[in-house]
Amino acid sequence: MPKTNLTIKERLMAKVKITPYCWEWTACLNMGGYGTIRKGGTMSLAHRVIWELAHGPIPEGMFILHHCDNRKCVNPEHLFIGTQTDNMRDMYKKGREPKKDAENNGNSKLTWKDVYLIRSIYPALSTYKLGKQFGVSNVAIHQIVKNKIWKSNSKEKNNG
Repeated sequence: MPKTNLTIKERLMAKVKITPYCWEWTACLNMGGYGTIRKGGTMSLAHRVIWELAHGPIPEGMFILHHCDNRKCVNPEHLFIGTQTDNMRDMYKKGREPKKDAENNGNSKLTWKDVYLIRSIYPALSTYKLGKQFGVSNVAIHQIVKNKIWKSNSKEKNNG
């Protein structure tokens, strides 16, 4: 890997698109959707690095939270420091808490209609084939047909 003479701030800003509101991270994202950058030989969260450049070191155990709720945002004016409890309070205050209903979970790939169909087709199709058809793992299909996830309730019966 070629050495660069750019400072961490120059490297960060080269990967930012400044919009009228947020500073959008345009490079690598982690699984949670947060920007990452190599700093001192390890991967660091871009919004934490920006915070440190603007405000100094982050005390141990503290989080850098987003006023704007945009995980890609690295605008230091949109960031604030807080505890995990502060993070949870902020999430609930803004109505961003995880939904208990699987279908309304933003990460869900399935609907109750899909689940009903999966259960009606199985075992005519294997969990592997059903997984490929519905874009989920065979393990997820197995858990659905064994009623370990997407547990039967009135929603499923109403969508059949």
